[in-house]
Amino acid sequence: MKYLTKDELAAMLRVSVRTVTAYMSKGLLPQPLQLGRKLLWSEEAVIQFIQPKPVLANHTSGPVKRGRPRKVVVV
Repeated sequence: MKYLTKDELAAMLRVSVRTVTAYMSKGLLPQPLQLGRKLLWSEEAVIQFIQPKPVLANHTSGPVKRGRPRKVVVV
């Protein structure tokens, strides 16, 4: 099992180290293993975590309506 440092993880995801830190705070990455002051991520866990999840076929939501709602005229 291979473990990645923050720099290696950033290179793998093709983002900056600062972006990895932001992803951590938003919960977009799996929890790292902490050894002293060093954070390490399991490469397998990261790959499983970032793979796209299957979408349910019967989930049909229409487009999101934005803006101010129209006035309803009752006659």
